[in-house]
This record gives sequence, C-alpha cells and structure tokens, in this order.
Amino acid sequence: MNYDTLDLDFSWDGDLVLGSDGDLGDNRDDGIRSLENEIRTVVKSEMGDWQHHPSLGANLSEFRGEPNTREIGKKIEQRVVSSLTNTGIVRLEDLKVRVVPTSVHAILIIITVTAQATPYNRLSQGESIVVSLSYDSLEDSVFFLPPSRTEWEGR
Repeated sequence: MNYDTLDLDFSWDGDLVLGSDGDLGDNRDDGIRSLENEIRTVVKSEMGDWQHHPSLGANLSEFRGEPNTREIGKKIEQRVVSSLTNTGIVRLEDLKVRVVPTSVHAILIIITVTAQATPYNRLSQGESIVVSLSYDSLEDSVFFLPPSRTEWEGR
C-alpha cells in the first residue's frame, strides 16, 4: 500500500525539524516519514492525550510494573497492533510487530510495515520501514531507537 503523506517533519526522537528556510520543515522529500512519525506518536501516547483524536494511543502505561513474561509480551504486541490498525494508520496485512525481552522489565518492540515504493519516498521495491523502540515497564518509559545508518543518510 502507498502510505506517502505530506506532513510536518519530526526527527526520530520527536523534535520538530526546521527547514532550510528556517520555517517548520515538512517531509516532501520522503513521504514515508509521515507514517514513521504517526507510528511513534501512537505508540508513545495514551488514549485521551489528543483532544481531537481521543482514541489515539497504545496505552503502554497499563503494563507499568509488569515483568517480562510471554503472556505480557503477547499483550503488548497485540496492543501495538490494535492501536495502529484500529485507527487506520496501518493495514493489518502490512504490519508485523515483534516483541523481544531485553531485561526483567524492558522489551524491544520492532514494528515493520510493508509499504509501496514510490517516486516520493526513499523505499526501494520490496523494502519495508522499521520503527524500533524500547519500553521499560518499571519506569514506564518509551525510547525510540534511531533509524539505521543507511535510512538516516537518505534523509
């Protein structure tokens, strides 16, 4: 599916990007960045954070204090999938979410979306986008990992 959209641009860690003219930057040089930004916004948000989109958010804070068990990992995976698909951000058939335990209270969440390569995005035919983050249930914190070097050089 084509997920290209023109929108304000954000860095991988959530800061607004300034354009070369000093105004707010947009993602017109890579339309797929808008999808990456939406994924990050939904996963780090709680329902109710966005007044005009009250159902937007993964509510990962509900897992605060939970240890890494197979059951909790599956629930987090399902939560991320449902938060991205129920809001129409990503089609279920284009989405893969993998949860990997990294410590007693921390997990790595790898979100992969199969998207169509277009002249308006950086994707090559058959390439997917990947958004990775760490969630620590003890601290209830979400930390996004920077894109791979090759993805970052394309920006």
